[in-house]
Amino acid sequence: MMSQIKPKWPRKQRLSEYAKNNFVDPKAERANLCRQCRQGELPATKEGNIWFIWVLPDGSAAYGYSEDKPVQKQAKMDRPKTGNAIADAILSNYVMDKGIELR
Repeated sequence: MMSQIKPKWPRKQRLSEYAKNNFVDPKAERANLCRQCRQGELPATKEGNIWFIWVLPDGSAAYGYSEDKPVQKQAKMDRPKTGNAIADAILSNYVMDKGIELR
């Protein structure tokens, strides 16, 4: 059985490196680029406090690209019932955060 090979491009590049490669004054453009990343105008992901932009081999942004993450099957689960309204609400929020579909 052959394993699936991950494509080499587009690649993630740090926002600071992207600015250094594409702008004359990268420090002046950093705030503008961060705003574009937050608004979804640039193909970017945030890992911790660091923005990464998806770039093509020529260094341009890979518009329309987002990282393919494996889709998890959603398990169906009855709503949690402990008899305590506060505990039920907390458990329901936890279950929804994990992506489990409730019946």
